[in-house]
Amino acid sequence: MKPVLREVARPDPLGLQYFSYYDTPAQLLRSEGASSRYFRDVYDLFQDMEDKDAHLFAVLQTRKNGVLSRPRKIVAASDDARDQKIADFVKGALEAIDDFDGALLALLDAVGKGFSVVEVLWRVDGASVGIDALKPRPQGRFRFDADGRLRILPPYGSTIARRDEGSDATSQSSIQYPASSLHQSLYGLPVPPRKFLCFTFGVTPESPYGRGLLTKAYWYYWFKKNNLKFWVLFNEKFGAPTIIGKYRIGASEDERKRLYEVVESLQNDTGVTIPENTALEFLEAKRSGTINTYRDLADWCNDEMSKLVLGATLTSGEGRRSGSLALGQVHERVRSEYIEADARALMGVVNGQLMRWLVDFNFGTDVPAPHFVIDTTEDEGLEREVQIDQQLVKLGVPLPLSYFYERYKRPAPLSGERALRFKAQYRYSKEIS
Repeated sequence: MKPVLREVARPDPLGLQYFSYYDTPAQLLRSEGASSRYFRDVYDLFQDMEDKDAHLFAVLQTRKNGVLSRPRKIVAASDDARDQKIADFVKGALEAIDDFDGALLALLDAVGKGFSVVEVLWRVDGASVGIDALKPRPQGRFRFDADGRLRILPPYGSTIARRDEGSDATSQSSIQYPASSLHQSLYGLPVPPRKFLCFTFGVTPESPYGRGLLTKAYWYYWFKKNNLKFWVLFNEKFGAPTIIGKYRIGASEDERKRLYEVVESLQNDTGVTIPENTALEFLEAKRSGTINTYRDLADWCNDEMSKLVLGATLTSGEGRRSGSLALGQVHERVRSEYIEADARALMGVVNGQLMRWLVDFNFGTDVPAPHFVIDTTEDEGLEREVQIDQQLVKLGVPLPLSYFYERYKRPAPLSGERALRFKAQYRYSKEIS
């Protein structure tokens, strides 16, 4: 069995670092005046925003599904037989994962929240190392150090063994982390090497936690949520007239109580009976605004969320108004650009981390790793590509046959398999390859 790779211990840089220098998502929201009651864990707020706002969840899911719905493949580092064998091994390791799509979806959670973390559970099968599972982990358990490296927070009040600087062995001394949210934000342990996949979105040197779209969507979510509260009150107040019950002077307590019960029953019953000397009137409330005031605000918030996440509104909001084919094509092109950018970022994470680690464990650190590729080519644009390729062939530009099968997503015939070929005199004929 090959020896398991191990990372050399390095000094802990946290002793001289000041974490408040960085802009965390909570600090970004505080700077915009958001309520501080949310910031026990800002990622809980982000999850609430997705769970409670159907439109916000839908547009984020549309953007993620735009990446996950594209074809995926493993491409060998070269045409060398060894590289092909490595690519087959990696492909088999990924196919053995129960919910690989779910892990990719969890990584794309960084688009909304700034960063995402997925733990790799390794499995040793004889002389090879495979993947048992990929488990998403909550962002609130992690921090970044001065160099942008991931660190994990220990549980509150836990005692963690500490490794001395320059030593591979763990010392007998331990450090007691205070059970305080302030100290928890300052401490963190280096994560084990080749253990956690980390995807950051919109990261800058000043904000290693990324700038997720949910941070920018917070105020639209807040306006819409409170607008709904007042909209419900509006419907309750003006949707039905106010009932006024009049009783005679000197009426007894039982008579007044009975009248109140009659007024209450009118909310559910179509008719009631009352004594002859009792009167009921309906007071229509006068209003200067209309229900459209609340609907327009909710629609505006939804449109802003759509533009923020998808870059356009046609797929989510413009349908209630007039549109055009040209406008739809522009919006779809913008959305395709977002999908391609997200796919490239996701491929960078999988190729630079997971694929590289699999090859490191099984073949060595000096062996080139295969590539995880997400095909973002749109079928609608292939007609123009065919014309270009035809012209290139006519000009004598040599193009490999494998290029055409891969480019136009058509299966290559196997050896000895009957294939359909074009012949000018017979139009089409069946031949044996």
